Amino acid sequence: MRDRPAGRIGSLDGLRGVAAAVVLIHHGLLVVPSLSDGNNGLPVPSSRAWLVDSPLHLFWAGGEAVFVFFVLSGFVLTLPSLRRAQDWFAYYPSRLLRLYVPVVASVALALVLFLLVPRTADPGASGWLLRHVEPLTAGGLLGDVTLWSPTRLNSPLWSLTWEVAFSLLLPVFVLLAKATSRVWWLTAVAALLLSAHGRQVHEDWLMYLPMFLLGSALAAGWERIPEIRRGPGWVLAALAVLGITFEWWVPRSMVGLHVPIVVLASAGLIVLLCGKWLPAERVMLGPVPRALGRLSFSLYLVHEPITVSVALLLPTSVPWLTPIIAIPVAVVVAGLFARLVELPAHRLAKRVAKTITVRRGRVGPAAPRDDGADAGLRDDDRRAA
Repeated sequence: MRDRPAGRIGSLDGLRGVAAAVVLIHHGLLVVPSLSDGNNGLPVPSSRAWLVDSPLHLFWAGGEAVFVFFVLSGFVLTLPSLRRAQDWFAYYPSRLLRLYVPVVASVALALVLFLLVPRTADPGASGWLLRHVEPLTAGGLLGDVTLWSPTRLNSPLWSLTWEVAFSLLLPVFVLLAKATSRVWWLTAVAALLLSAHGRQVHEDWLMYLPMFLLGSALAAGWERIPEIRRGPGWVLAALAVLGITFEWWVPRSMVGLHVPIVVLASAGLIVLLCGKWLPAERVMLGPVPRALGRLSFSLYLVHEPITVSVALLLPTSVPWLTPIIAIPVAVVVAGLFARLVELPAHRLAKRVAKTITVRRGRVGPAAPRDDGADAGLRDDDRRAA
């Protein structure tokens, strides 16, 4: 008997939590100058190359974790809409409230930290930390709260720009998923090729939106995809680890169009394994991944301003102290943020959706299940292909 929760794919909540933890560790380690340089393709001391240019980069592969988040969003928002009719009139205000209320609160928190701990340049700081030394402007704050053009006041907000774009376009993705459900794998291949081409031509919309499409394709084919047996699953898990870190251990002479295809395909494979392979499901249903999953959106919204502030308060001669201090502080603050901001925003969004549905005389679900939002970091904070 499979030990998964009925109806809801709870293991994907755990995967979201693990991905959020990877992003948290990623930003903490970028305070270390040598790791920041290595993350941007610069030479790394041999004593630390094992942590940068190897599959061990998996534990702080923040950019790749963002890809997993995007695929997850495409999956979890598309799947319910394939299984039952949705009230799109209720969906839009509900979804935007769910996203924007916590975003505005996180910008307010980041602003307070900015005022308490001014961002000043120190020659001994890492390149990543120095890029956060930006002046505060009214236009920048507007770009942050609207997600139109987020600044480095809370730079992970950049990924919410694409989350909002996908959320607005969700009916189109659902229609496409329904139309291609019998050949869902063709849609997945198209998503991989489009995203890789977008990266090659430096078109962000063409790079990121197909990542959500890959998740939608997986949702369309979910019932047709068989459970993964234990033996083949271990082989696929090893391939997923090697693939998601492919950009870090492959010789640079081999870098080309195939690299983003391999990385994104591995992100999709990780989602598939966590939903269709029992060993991965059991791990992701564990107490730590599930607890992190409940905090993932809040952790994403608050962790980077905290990390930057801690780094600026500490001497640059001891950069390793920053992750040791900032990570537990961010987890605690995320717990408070989830209770005081995110959960009330979620309840408000559900009440608004229900009210609109009732007033329109609809019976049934008001909107696709909203299991959270995605975390990330700027694309220029990771090594370019």
